[in-house]
Amino acid sequence: MVDVYQIILTHQARQHIADIFQYLQENVSRNTALNVAKGIADEIQKLEKLPTGRPIVHEISSEDEVYRFIFKWKYKIIFFVNEEDKMVEIIAVIHSNQHPDRLKYLI
Repeated sequence: MVDVYQIILTHQARQHIADIFQYLQENVSRNTALNVAKGIADEIQKLEKLPTGRPIVHEISSEDEVYRFIFKWKYKIIFFVNEEDKMVEIIAVIHSNQHPDRLKYLI
């Protein structure tokens, strides 16, 4: 049987999603903003199962803390898996065009 992990969004990750929504609503359309926010939420929900099978973010990972990511369109969802408590902590949702060095400031 596959373990089901609890998903937790940090305040920072929630703010990132809100910023993405606001930007799209102001610069594209409300409908697009809603669709993107829903798509990101749906992708995050998929992490309930097998989150450790996702690629590692080497720029910010260490021996003690391994961060992983998934993509939804051009958005990179960065998370940490707590195996002991069976939790996935979403720490950031950023546009994939952002420079990788910026990731260091997200933790």
